[in-house]
Amino acid sequence: MAVTTVKQTSDWWVEYGLKPAAIAVVFVVVALLSTFPLQHLIAYPFVFLFFGAIMGSAWFGGVIAGTWAIVLSSVAIDFFFIPPLYSFVVNKELTTYYDSFVVCAIAITAISAARRRAEHASIAARSDLEEKVRERTFELERSNLETLERERQLRLLTEAIPQQIWRADANGHIEYCNQDLVNFTGESHDNLCGGSFLTIFHSIDASVFQRTWEIARSTGTRFEIEARVHDARGNFRWFLIRGIPQYTASGEIASWYGVHIDIEERHHAEHALRIAHDDSARWSRTLSMAEMAASIAHELKQPLTALMTQAQACRRWLHADPINSEKATHAAENLVRESARASAVVDRVRSLFSEKDTIRQLTDLNLLAAEVVELMQDEALRRGVDVRLEFGKNIPRAKVDPIQVRQLLLNLVTNGIESTMDTGRPGQVVVRSNSTDQVHVVLSVLDNGIGIRPEVQEKMFEPFFSTKQRGTGIGLSICRSIVEAHDGRIWTESLPVGTAFHVALGAGE
Repeated sequence: MAVTTVKQTSDWWVEYGLKPAAIAVVFVVVALLSTFPLQHLIAYPFVFLFFGAIMGSAWFGGVIAGTWAIVLSSVAIDFFFIPPLYSFVVNKELTTYYDSFVVCAIAITAISAARRRAEHASIAARSDLEEKVRERTFELERSNLETLERERQLRLLTEAIPQQIWRADANGHIEYCNQDLVNFTGESHDNLCGGSFLTIFHSIDASVFQRTWEIARSTGTRFEIEARVHDARGNFRWFLIRGIPQYTASGEIASWYGVHIDIEERHHAEHALRIAHDDSARWSRTLSMAEMAASIAHELKQPLTALMTQAQACRRWLHADPINSEKATHAAENLVRESARASAVVDRVRSLFSEKDTIRQLTDLNLLAAEVVELMQDEALRRGVDVRLEFGKNIPRAKVDPIQVRQLLLNLVTNGIESTMDTGRPGQVVVRSNSTDQVHVVLSVLDNGIGIRPEVQEKMFEPFFSTKQRGTGIGLSICRSIVEAHDGRIWTESLPVGTAFHVALGAGE
């Protein structure tokens, strides 16, 4: 600590004591030595020489050196040049001149010191300015180099990306196209950037692109269109074209970047999909017509069988001896009734495949089920199957088409009877009704037949699917169509022995 203080004191003494005094001594001695030979040539040369010594001391040594020079110059002039010579006494007549010299010397010292400070400040300022200019120049050069490097890397990146990329300025002038776009179109880079960019599009799509891009540039929003671009051989391919604006820090658009994404395969796939959809619709209509024809044939089987039976009975009674007119008349009435039922069945089946409104009326489903069981009794007895009814209590009436629901139950009961054949046990079919919420009526047909395999349950309601050797695969499809037309639901349930079909229909008001 003491050593540091001594060193600081020594440095201060040299800087502000010894150095300024030495400068002043040198200048004053030079002025004094120069005065002696010059005083024989000109009058009073010491005035100018000592003023110069003072000025030089102040200039090179500052105010302290200038002050030392004033003191030494005043002593030297008083001792050597103002009478009485070689004494420190000033003649009274020359006191004013002597004082004027001192005052001027002080002024010169102040002015010289100020000029020195101003000059040093100017030099320092100029040095600082030059340093800052060098720094800014270096930063600008480095920024330019970084910008050029980023542009080079961006150009390399755009060339490496397997997409067609272009850049435009804020006014829409194309500035750059990557090599992939140049190679694909077969156009030169200069042509694409020289106003021929729109010629790469199909004539129809070029106007769409230009109109879309003008709107995007005026609004400052990105755009996206699909357009056809020609290749080097003149063939066109579909591309998804996206344009994205790039903004400056102030929020103005600096440039636009565009990219072309090849969607030719997607267009082919969409075209193929449309063709497949049209084919599917045509096949669907064909299938619907086939399903309707098969359905009508399936549903007319029972009425036609009844018609044949009644016609044969009527002929037999008419050929009897004597003629049994009463029974013949009854058989003819049955013929009329069955013919009307066959016609109604055809109309109802056709309504399932058309947009016509179906007939809805409040119907007692228990009574309807009883009619179906009565109609199927002869067939059930012939096959040795017991068909019985189990009705729930307080079953509400349902608003349904009675003929369609009758056909639904006939199909389900017929399937139940056929499933009990060849099982080695007495066949049983139960038609049951139930309603738990007074909002829906559930009709169930249960049998103790061979049951339905799980893999069959997934397909059993599809048209033309059948597990029977001579089945048409239409019965259950018609059942599903009837239920769906009534906004109902049909499902199956595997029983320990046999299968249950359940149909839920909405109750009427």
